[in-house]
Amino acid sequence: MTFIKPNKTAILASLLASTALGSAAMAQDQTLMLSQPDIAGDRIAFVYAGDIWTADLDGAHPHRLTSHPANEGRVHFSPDGKMLAFSADYDGNQDVYVMSATGGQPKRLTFHPGRDRVTGWSADGKSVVFSSSRENRFGRSGQLYHVSLDGGLPVKQMEARFFAGSWSPDGKTLAYIPNGPAYNALYGGSSGWRQYRGGATPSVSIMTPATNKVVNIAGDRINDLNPMWVGDDVWFLSDRDNQSLNLYRYDSKTSALTQQTHEGPWDVRSAGTDGTQIVFEAGGRLKRFDPQSGTTTEIKISINPDLEQLRPKWKKLGKQISAIGLSPSAKRAVITARGEVFTVPLEDGSTRNLTGTDGVREFGALWSPKGDKIAYINDKDGAYHLVITDQRAEKSTRRLALGPTGAKAFYTLLNWGGNGTHILYHDNHLNLYTLDLASGTYKKIATNTRRAGFATSVSSDGAWLAYTLEQPNFLADLMLYNFASGQSTQVSDGMSDIGSPAFSPDGKTLYFTASTNSGPTQVGLDMSSQERPYRAGIYALVLSAKGKSPLLPKTGDEEAKKEKAKPAKGKKKKSAKADKSEEKKKVVTKIDLAGLSDRIVALPLPERNYDTLSVSKKGALYYVERTQPGITNEPRGKNPQAANVLKRFDFEEKESKTVSRQIGSYSMSADGTHLIIRKVNNKIVTAKAGEKLKPEALDLGGVKAFIDPRHEWEQIFEEVWRMERDFFYDPNMHGLDWQAIHDRYKPLLAHVGRREDLNALLSEMIGEMQVGHNRVGRGDVHNEPRTSTGLLGADLRIENGQYRIKTIYNGENWNPFLDAPLAEPGLGVKAGDYILAINGRPLSASDNIFALLEGSSGEQVSLKISSSGNASDARTVIVEPTGSERQLRHWAWVESNRKWVDAQSGGKVGYVYLPNTAGAGYAYFNRMMFAQTDKEAMIFDERTNGGGQAANYIIDVLRRVYLSGWKDRDGKVYNTPGGAIYGPKVMMIDQDAGSGGDYMPYAFRFTGLGKLVGTRTWGGLIGISANPPLIDGGFLTVPFFRFFTPAGEWRVENEGVAPDIRVELDPIAYNAGQDTQLERALQEVMDGLKTYQPKDLKTAPPYPTKIGH
Repeated sequence: MTFIKPNKTAILASLLASTALGSAAMAQDQTLMLSQPDIAGDRIAFVYAGDIWTADLDGAHPHRLTSHPANEGRVHFSPDGKMLAFSADYDGNQDVYVMSATGGQPKRLTFHPGRDRVTGWSADGKSVVFSSSRENRFGRSGQLYHVSLDGGLPVKQMEARFFAGSWSPDGKTLAYIPNGPAYNALYGGSSGWRQYRGGATPSVSIMTPATNKVVNIAGDRINDLNPMWVGDDVWFLSDRDNQSLNLYRYDSKTSALTQQTHEGPWDVRSAGTDGTQIVFEAGGRLKRFDPQSGTTTEIKISINPDLEQLRPKWKKLGKQISAIGLSPSAKRAVITARGEVFTVPLEDGSTRNLTGTDGVREFGALWSPKGDKIAYINDKDGAYHLVITDQRAEKSTRRLALGPTGAKAFYTLLNWGGNGTHILYHDNHLNLYTLDLASGTYKKIATNTRRAGFATSVSSDGAWLAYTLEQPNFLADLMLYNFASGQSTQVSDGMSDIGSPAFSPDGKTLYFTASTNSGPTQVGLDMSSQERPYRAGIYALVLSAKGKSPLLPKTGDEEAKKEKAKPAKGKKKKSAKADKSEEKKKVVTKIDLAGLSDRIVALPLPERNYDTLSVSKKGALYYVERTQPGITNEPRGKNPQAANVLKRFDFEEKESKTVSRQIGSYSMSADGTHLIIRKVNNKIVTAKAGEKLKPEALDLGGVKAFIDPRHEWEQIFEEVWRMERDFFYDPNMHGLDWQAIHDRYKPLLAHVGRREDLNALLSEMIGEMQVGHNRVGRGDVHNEPRTSTGLLGADLRIENGQYRIKTIYNGENWNPFLDAPLAEPGLGVKAGDYILAINGRPLSASDNIFALLEGSSGEQVSLKISSSGNASDARTVIVEPTGSERQLRHWAWVESNRKWVDAQSGGKVGYVYLPNTAGAGYAYFNRMMFAQTDKEAMIFDERTNGGGQAANYIIDVLRRVYLSGWKDRDGKVYNTPGGAIYGPKVMMIDQDAGSGGDYMPYAFRFTGLGKLVGTRTWGGLIGISANPPLIDGGFLTVPFFRFFTPAGEWRVENEGVAPDIRVELDPIAYNAGQDTQLERALQEVMDGLKTYQPKDLKTAPPYPTKIGH
């Protein structure tokens, strides 16, 4: 099949317009969106569009050093100014590179599959300093490493946390921040969060390793970033003035702290120094600061590079499909992809792009039941409207308002109604509408009580709408709406949860799902919904009082033939074709509302997780049976949704059979003859409806469009701004002048040179809202192919000029989900052994072992192992390296903590780690808590908790009250409730625990369970996941709901939960192997045990001595 090309003149005009726009932006006196500057004498280095540039101190003679499509950044001059160190993603992973400051071929220094972020140089210029999480066991920060310019294994400098920092000129003192800010867009992250004031605000520490001395620059709940040395003083960025990030100076002799710059409204986002002068970025501009005079000079740079991501080009969109459907008789499929609407033939014809509107987003296309029209939404002129066009888009189109002018809403099309006379849709404010196409007027049908969406079905004659409506009890009722009267009728009684209504084509029956025991699953925010099955039956509603159940038994009797009425005198006899046509037109959906709920019939099917019901032309019922919600450990690379199946219920046989597997979604053509199926792997197939499906792949080769990045990026910018306005939980946006923010950031759009930088601009813009979870990322960014470097699951060190194994992580040998390559039984490899060669290649201290393990993840690798380091006792073993050691190291840390607590408490205290408040946290809690209910007290460690749900399940279990004991003749007594800890409890918290990790300690303290030990939590109790993705597949997470206390106070957001007992993770103690927070938590529990009086009886009372007692 071939694509019908759009008008060549239009394409040429688009190319010219794009080129003009790009050239105009670049030809200005100054190029903006410059970032990450550093300085060495009279030269500066900076990043633009992911490439490294240098220029004179006055901005003259800009020179591009790199042009790889992968990202380069975090550029730092060497102390002598002759070399540049930077991080780059050349092989799909962020590694450390160096190159001459005048240009040339970069040299790679690190090869580990973890992310290595350059932060500077050693004072002698012989090593590059970087942060890496490669050996981290917990926490979101990395650790400090040096890697020699000659290569070899990087050397970890300390165990304590390290995010960014620099060494003093004499190399004796380190100024650093241990953790990164929640405002991570400053470091290439997706979250803009200006004026963040939660627990993860970093403070600058000044450490002298030789003396184990640490000085912390004073500051609480402020962001101190980018520490660097000018002489003996530490300079850094801070927002402690409660305005913008600015440059501050800390006098190391007097401890005096002074603000040096007063930039605003833009933040100073990054800065670099050569020890005498400072260069920084603010608002996409570079500026130079002279510490001696205190003056700031702007560095104006004008560049006009050739940028691959700016080039307009054709793109195949088969993997970017957001909506699919079939024409009424299944001759074509209608597809929405990357903001364009296509129709794709199942057999004859060519793919057509019905829209071809560069820089405008079209979505949600629906084919009319008569087949003559297609409806979709577009955002032309910055507002969402309904568009009605013919199936070839050759005639004039109509554009209709979906709401009042200026409405702050996003709309989703659901169905055609009224036999093609109406359109059904809903908005993001929970309203269901119908729009009369003849008059262009819209009417609200219903409003949901909460954000649940609407499942709809329209009868074949277009007279009736069946829809679901969520009630205050979180369950959805079945409703019927009559287009003629405009009235809705409730069918179900509110005691069950209704889903997926589907009218039969003959208009006699309405099928739907209903669950009478799904209450515990309905509030998905609650962790108590974990592993609660959604069990529903499928039901048939007989619509007419004279109708019959589709399950009535067949009697086998002969039916009397009805004589056909003779035509009146003078009238011609109708042809058979005319009879069939008239019979088809005579389908009328007659619904007798009286006694309707009494005509519900249950289909003979087991209760399962069913959805997406539809009825074929021949009356068979199709539906999807999905996997049950819950926590299961799947083998790596397997999608649990692959177990979803498409079923067909045969009313003749009264049985159901699977007709297709690995179902993502499907829909049926309006005439009930064909299905279009989207598989879990996103493959799209079509098939004729029948007992057995013969799926055929839909040819998506013609689904492509001409994309002009400049135009598309402008659409994305505007839609992100609108979605924040339309979806944010507070319609007033906390009083922020959102239009003014738009107007301030929009001019920078012309300077964006790649999709990644558009994300950076957007994250800064939405960061003005000063809330958490507000993120933007991905989209049509460059994705470098990743090399799968293998890891051995061990700590390796250089000793005696050779690689030696320090620690082997076993990952619990019986656990199939923790790959521990060197711990496999039978290998005989142990800590202390040397690795002499890999795949026959000798290994020495000058080699980087990870370079030899590139491409080895999951592959067989031979290792020459020696206990002595000599070839005399060497042996060869075959192992399969793993792609990640993170879980191995993490679980080793968890187990070491549990064993330490057990040993230090004499077996009285248990330890439970909680990684998040979603699936993993639920699994960890159940595994560790109930296995230690023989303890008297418990420590719950939620440091670095990643959140997810509100942990009511954990709190409910911990609040259990001793109700009774039970005595068997033999064995120990047991209690009701079982699995409870009645003794002292504490919860450990830190700055890396957030979202659900904020809520859990809040609830722990609110319910009086115990004290919180550690540091203030992250501070993000605001929820996301309501708005749709962006046109090119990028994500935006607009916060649309927020936590408040029983006292009616907005709390925790941008605040965090403060500990009862504040304990920092002391870096000196941590370097020595001590966890000061865990030590203090154990002390608190042990102190509590001194006065604790057990509530549960360990022994039963004396046996009764009287009969009947």
